[in-house]
Amino acid sequence: MTASNIPFADDPLAQALIGDDPMEREQPSMASPSTFDLDIIVKVLQGTIFSPMFCVFVPLLVYSQARNQSDPTFLGSSLWNHADRIYACQGSWLFAPPKLDWGEQIVLITGGGSGMGALLAETLAMRNVTVVVLTNTPQKVESENYSITSYVCDVSDPKQVSTVAAQIREEIGDPTVIVNNAGVVKGKLLLDLSDDDVRDTFGSNTLSHFWVLREFLPALIRNKRGHVVTMSSIMGLVGSAQMADYCASKAAVISLHSCLRFELDNRYKAPGIRTTLVIPSFVQTYMFSKTILPNSKLFNFLAPPVQPHEVVKRIIAAIDYDESQVIRLPFYSNLARFMGPAVGIVPKWGVDLLQRIAGADHAMRSYGPHPDAAERLISGEFVQSPTDQRERQKSPTPA
Repeated sequence: MTASNIPFADDPLAQALIGDDPMEREQPSMASPSTFDLDIIVKVLQGTIFSPMFCVFVPLLVYSQARNQSDPTFLGSSLWNHADRIYACQGSWLFAPPKLDWGEQIVLITGGGSGMGALLAETLAMRNVTVVVLTNTPQKVESENYSITSYVCDVSDPKQVSTVAAQIREEIGDPTVIVNNAGVVKGKLLLDLSDDDVRDTFGSNTLSHFWVLREFLPALIRNKRGHVVTMSSIMGLVGSAQMADYCASKAAVISLHSCLRFELDNRYKAPGIRTTLVIPSFVQTYMFSKTILPNSKLFNFLAPPVQPHEVVKRIIAAIDYDESQVIRLPFYSNLARFMGPAVGIVPKWGVDLLQRIAGADHAMRSYGPHPDAAERLISGEFVQSPTDQRERQKSPTPA
C-alpha cells in the first residue's frame, strides 16, 4: 500500500500519531510497555485536585480567608465533596456500607481457563475466594489452587450450561458473583466468515451471557444481592474492518447489560444486585497477540495498550465496593462514547481521522485467510461461498 492510497497521508498530525505505514507496524506483543502515558496523568489528577479529599480542604481554605460562603469556589467544592460521600456510602452521609465479605462469595467466571479470566480466577483465589471456572479447554482444567473448581463446558451450548449449572449448585452452591468473560475472535473480513464462524462468535461472546444468566440469576434475585460483570469491548461501540462479527457480538452485550439493569431495578425489584460493564480497548492477551498497532511514541502515550492485571484490578474493586460501574480502559476509550453513528456527535471526517490514527482497519491483517476476500476480489479470484451458491440454486430462475 503506497502513501498516496492511504487517507490523511499528507496530514502531519496523523502521521505523527501513526508513525509508519499501517502494513509495517510492529506487533504490540513485541514492543516494550510504555513507562509514561496519558493514563498516568489522569490517575495523578484523580488522586489530587479531583479527589474528594482535596475538595475537603478547598472550603476550609476559602473560609479561612474570610471570603463569602456563597463564593462559587466554596459552594462547588462543598457540593462535590457531599455528592461523592453520599454516592460512596450508597445514600447515607454518615455511615459507609459494610465491606464485601469475600469468604461468603462464590464467583463464577466463564472463559476462566486462560487469558484474563484465568488471571481473575487466580487473583481471587489468593484471597481464599471460592472460584468456579467454566472453560471449554480440558487440558487447562487442572489447577494447583484448591479454591478454584473448574468445569469443562461450552458456554455457547445452552444444554451444556444447564447440565453444568445443576452440578455446580449441588457440589458448591449458588454463585453470588457472575463474570461473563468468555469470548473468541476470528479476525476475518465479512465475506470470509463462514456460517460456523458467525455462530461460534455470537455463541461465545453473546449467547453465553443469556444461558449463564438464565441459570444463575434467579438465586441472586431471591437473595436480593449479588454482582453481574459483563465483559464487552470498545469494539462494541465503534466498528473496524475485519471485526464485523466481533463488534456486533460485543455491541449486543452492551445492550444486554442496560436491559438487565432496568429489569433488576423495576421488574425483579432487586436493585441490590450490582451490574458492572467492562469496556476495555486493546488488552494484551494471547487472543489479540497478532494485532498490529501504530508504533509511534505519541500514539503509545495517548492510547497505551491495557495490561490484563489493570482490568482485573478494576473488576475486583467494583465487586469489593459493591458498586455498579462502567469500567473504561484506558482513558482515551472514553472517546468511543461520542464516535458511534447512533450518537453522531463526532462528524464523519473526525471519525475517519481517528480510525486512521488508531490503525483499526489494518490491525487484524495478520488474522484470517491470505489472500483475504478483498485481495481475491481485486485480483478477480473471489469465489462465492458455498452457502451463497446454495441459496442461489434454491432461488427460482427468472422467466
